[in-house]
Amino acid sequence: MSDATEYWPLTDDQRAIVALTKQFAAEEIRPRGRAVDEADTESPVDIFRSAAKVGITDFMFPEQYGGGGFTDVFTQCLVQEQLCWGDPGIGNFICSSGFFGDPVLAIGTDEQKAKWLTPLTGPNGLMTAVATTEPGSGSDAASIVTRARKVDGGYEISGQKAWISNAGLADQYVVFAKTDPNQRSKGVTAFLMTKDTPGMTFGEPMKKMGQRAIVCREIFFDRAFVPDENRLGDEGQGFYGLMRTFDISRVVLAAAATGAARAAYEYALDYARNRTQFGKPIFEHQAVAFRLADMATRIESSWLLTLHAARQLDAGHNVNGLAAMAKLQASETAMFCTWAAVQTLGGWGYSRDYPVEQWMRDVKLEEIEEGTSDIMRLVISRNL
Repeated sequence: MSDATEYWPLTDDQRAIVALTKQFAAEEIRPRGRAVDEADTESPVDIFRSAAKVGITDFMFPEQYGGGGFTDVFTQCLVQEQLCWGDPGIGNFICSSGFFGDPVLAIGTDEQKAKWLTPLTGPNGLMTAVATTEPGSGSDAASIVTRARKVDGGYEISGQKAWISNAGLADQYVVFAKTDPNQRSKGVTAFLMTKDTPGMTFGEPMKKMGQRAIVCREIFFDRAFVPDENRLGDEGQGFYGLMRTFDISRVVLAAAATGAARAAYEYALDYARNRTQFGKPIFEHQAVAFRLADMATRIESSWLLTLHAARQLDAGHNVNGLAAMAKLQASETAMFCTWAAVQTLGGWGYSRDYPVEQWMRDVKLEEIEEGTSDIMRLVISRNL
């Protein structure tokens, strides 16, 4: 594969953070991938802490709050691709605080940014979660029914969230609820909450197909009080903050999917060159060679589209459709490439002794989270 960043020359600082994350992924993440997957419902907090010590968990936050100052989505993509080459679940877990920071940076006040982002930085930075999905609403975020009722001095939150990454483990939350139940998107408001908020409880860890480094739980709200100063943005502004977050997260997740696809391709290519069948390396069999060619082509196109979307987003353009294209292309490429890696390894690919079967389970999530592939096609069609 070529280095797509040659079309967008990197600064010395960008090269340094990419080199750091590449080394961390190879030495700290890849060796732990299988063990974390087998643990099932235990997040590798020790890896998160190791990443925090070298500045990987907070590199995306502004320097004024203690972060690394790489606030551009382009650099975030470079880092995420490397981390998820190491392991998709662990890579996304390490940078999960970035998803919390996006709505805070988009619609928060200066006071809120300082109060809620500063504790996330440094070697002992807190962990975070974003609570949007509900049992009855996934990709259709405007249909959430969790209610935020205005009371003296704040709001009482009542309702239920499902499939919330880091729920119960995280210290800080952005929670989306309806302040006006008669409205769809215009009734959605965002709130900042802490784990110890009375009336806020958590379900048991949910059993997942893949990306088990990120433990998901339900969250239950029973008249959980949130003071006025913890409302993020104005009433009804939450959906705007959420859509801004989706544009960023979809591009970053496209980078994550591309990293996982590259890992599968490299693993399959190495296996094909060193495994002999019918008297010659399987790489020399046309069907295998053509499959690897398809993998390389799809990865190259996904990476170029992802970086293009990131650059357009950083330039301030409307990338709603382009971000959906990047996520759609990259997630389906990752699914194809991990399938193709399993196919190339044959029976060994189906074995848990090799990582490709885990990666295939892991990347399926990329076709679902932050909007399914069907939803991405709908978003794209609306932007034609």
